[in-house]
Amino acid sequence: MELQTLLASLAAGVASHVLYFNRYECHLHALLYSQILLTTWAAAFLALTTLYDYTARDALTAASSSAGLFLAGAYSSLLIYRIFLNPLNRFPGPWLAKISSLYWSSRLSKMDSYLQLQALHKQHGPIVRIGSGDLSIIHPECIDLAYGPDAQATKSAHYDKDLPVRSMQAMRSKAAHGQRRKIWAPAFSDKALRAYETKIDSYNDKYVRRVTESIGTPVNASNWFNLYSFDAMGSLAFGKDYHMLESGERLPALELLKAGLKVLAFYIPAWAFRLLLTIPGLAGAFHTFVKFCVAELDWRVEHAAEIDEKGGKDILSWLLKSYEGVEKPQADVTLQADTRLIIIAGVLRTSARVSLRPTNQACDSSDTTATTLSILFFLLAQDPAQVQTLRNELRPLTEGRKWSDVDIRQAPHLNGAINEALRLYPPISSALPRLTAPEGMRIGDTWIPGNTTIRAPQYVMGRDEASYEDAEKFVPERWYSKPHMVKRKEAFAPFSVGPMGCIGKNLALTELRTLTARLVLEFDVQLAPGQEKVIRMKDHVTVDVGDIFLMFTKAS
Repeated sequence: MELQTLLASLAAGVASHVLYFNRYECHLHALLYSQILLTTWAAAFLALTTLYDYTARDALTAASSSAGLFLAGAYSSLLIYRIFLNPLNRFPGPWLAKISSLYWSSRLSKMDSYLQLQALHKQHGPIVRIGSGDLSIIHPECIDLAYGPDAQATKSAHYDKDLPVRSMQAMRSKAAHGQRRKIWAPAFSDKALRAYETKIDSYNDKYVRRVTESIGTPVNASNWFNLYSFDAMGSLAFGKDYHMLESGERLPALELLKAGLKVLAFYIPAWAFRLLLTIPGLAGAFHTFVKFCVAELDWRVEHAAEIDEKGGKDILSWLLKSYEGVEKPQADVTLQADTRLIIIAGVLRTSARVSLRPTNQACDSSDTTATTLSILFFLLAQDPAQVQTLRNELRPLTEGRKWSDVDIRQAPHLNGAINEALRLYPPISSALPRLTAPEGMRIGDTWIPGNTTIRAPQYVMGRDEASYEDAEKFVPERWYSKPHMVKRKEAFAPFSVGPMGCIGKNLALTELRTLTARLVLEFDVQLAPGQEKVIRMKDHVTVDVGDIFLMFTKAS
């Protein structure tokens, strides 16, 4: 092959990076680019053998050389830009993070993104580079600027991993998200929450009965919290009781999600994640879980009249209102994605049966409400004085009458304890990436370039002495009687903030307050023998807290 042709291939590779790949979002088309390259290589081989009388060997060499030089040009240009020209080079961080965002994935073999980020921030300060186009920021101003009502950033490519299916939570467009959120909003209004509380109370009763049956013996409390939370989700979302809290067993279909959640722990870039999904068999469990979610939606639509006759509104009944007149609303891919979002928000542990005694079997928890309940009672079990303080606060608010969340909603120590659990062990510890606007943004005294992916890891921010006094200590009073211990209130955002914040926040808080109140009013709690005093979480966007064994006794 002529030298001119080889040089042209090299130049074409450089041009592709400079004029295209370095200017536009390309993560959605990684498979297409691979197919184009292979097709072009095959076409060149055929053209050389049929039109130019090349031997098969010479044509193979020529076509491969041209393709190789194209790639060499593209990647050489990319490396030169990232190592010498990228405006993010002025930010501290591991040197290899300049080269590729896959470097960050390579550090996460223990599923401990939150700890890795904490170590990097201790070493490098409040802004750390963790990828070729990625920064981790723990400056409190980042919260409002990246997530707030007037945010100067939008959702990043991270949210495109499952396209073309897109739930409300994954919608990157503020306008599209806002329109879909209006459909969701009635399901989480004050009126709807009051109606849900009767169902929540019934599951609170079931949990209390389970604890009563195991008085004085070790209880895998985190497992029971997950069973409780998923059963409540089934009732509140679908008007369906899975009876897992009663049976101690989880739905077999939910086992299929475990492998899918594990891959999220590595925070693989969107382009690489989408390529992995195309590999036959690799995403089989995930696709089976998707079918399960669609089947649950089908069941809910088919039983709509029966559920409506019972008079109990659920979340899907509110969502389906926007599909009135549509013959098969379950065929809408957005509704399917939203249904999956609801189910994933309530997904439970990896063990198929609840253990009442310590075992070596690892268990995972992905539901944020269950995670917070597990953490809260783990913390309370180590400080009996906190339990007594809660009991003294709650008794005057609940004794002698049938009480509800409205009676305890303003209880300062109860809310403070929940806030502390959320601050110290936020259920979403290191994710929620955002993309800065093309013109960039200023955080504190630092200018962040445009089109940079940023994240504000709540685990690291929650333990930062710049935002909290005695940041590593569990001090519920910091949220009401010791406000000086919260130096920067804006740093606290466990449900995110702004128009894209968690729409289920008030429902989650209702569950947290009412079940916590029931348990501390009726029981004392302590760590079970052999239970470690350290939480070992696994971070795969939401966190797993593993087994937490507690012992409950009747309140003194």
